[in-house]
Formats: sequence, C-alpha cells, structure tokens
Amino acid sequence: MDLNSLYSKLYAHFGSRGWWPGDTPYEHFIGCVLAQNTRWDRVVPVIQRMKQKNILVPEKYLQLRQDDLAEILKGSGTYQRKAEYLQIAGRYMLSRGWNGTPGSVTAETQILRNELLKLKGIGPETCDCILLYVLERPVFVVDAYTVRILSRHGFCTKKAKYEEIQLIFHSRLSSDVEMFKEYHALIVECAKQFCRPKPECTDCPLKERNNNS
Repeated sequence: MDLNSLYSKLYAHFGSRGWWPGDTPYEHFIGCVLAQNTRWDRVVPVIQRMKQKNILVPEKYLQLRQDDLAEILKGSGTYQRKAEYLQIAGRYMLSRGWNGTPGSVTAETQILRNELLKLKGIGPETCDCILLYVLERPVFVVDAYTVRILSRHGFCTKKAKYEEIQLIFHSRLSSDVEMFKEYHALIVECAKQFCRPKPECTDCPLKERNNNS
C-alpha cells in the first residue's frame, strides 16, 4: 500500500473531515497554538470565550497583559505559557503583514518556517499547522498519530525524525494544500478510532484484507 492508496482508503471510510476546526483564520491560528499537548475539546471553549470577548484578532489579545490573557486561556493546558506563546506568535504574524488572509503574507514558505521555528513555544508541528491551515502553504503536518500509523504500515520506524516523516509525504505526493489538510485530519480520525496505542484492527479501513474476506 502506497500513500495514495492509504489516503483513498481513509477518505472512502471517513469522508471529508473539514479541518482545521473554526469559523475564521483567526480561530485556526489560535487553535494551532493552544492545541499543543492537550485535547481539542479543551481548546474549543477557550476559543469561544475569546470570541465572546471579541479578542480573536492579534491586535486585540496583544493589548492584554500576559497574565490577563492567561486567565482567559484557562482550561487549555499550560495556559500561562500558551498566553506568552500566543502573543509572541501573534506579534510575528502581524510583522509579516497577516490580516487574516493567506495571501497577505508573501514571504517564501521556507523562510516563514525558519522564522516560526525560532519563536518561543513554536515547534515543528505547531509551525506546520500554521503554515498549512492558516497560511495555506503545502507543508505536511506530522504528529504522534502520523508516526503511529506510518510505522505500523511500514513507511517508517517509530523513532523516525519529524523531518524524515514529513519528507515521505513531500516526496511521494503532489504539493496540494487541500489534500494535505484532509490527509492529516483523516490520519487523526483513524488513529482515534482504530489505530490506538492498543489497536482495534478488525474494522480498520487500512486493514489488508484477502480476497476471501
């Protein structure tokens, strides 16, 4: 099974996932930062709280004291650190001319990636989520679910580095932003439902079935 077949099987089973969750790019951006090391269902009410307070755009939450923003982010894990990370990342995006549309940032993808990775609290996964889902650059997002599924299907080892796994996608698939978004979301869904730490393989869409099954 190659990567295109894997994608086709996932899509046929789960359908379009419509990722990244959120109504606006500003919500997507905040979600990328807040989703670090926590469940998405803990992030959703925090974004709703920010929406109610009308502070989704960087210009608004950058006006807040870091401690005050942290109070609003409570429930999203390490909320005090994330308040700092969100303000740093928001300040950077504004410096790059971001106004909520992907086209407002014109720098080359690799330049943006290098700069984002230098920001405090922004690792490869968060960086690439911002590039893919917020700025719509064809950069594949690798997470723990990706490593689990690809290693179990022989594409890589469990100890493969982030960049090695990302290169598997970049070298074998066309650079398609929408497909990269969908693929990442499908992997997450498959890992949650079937490819768990203790896998439930019986009904998994990726299970290799013989002609008699």
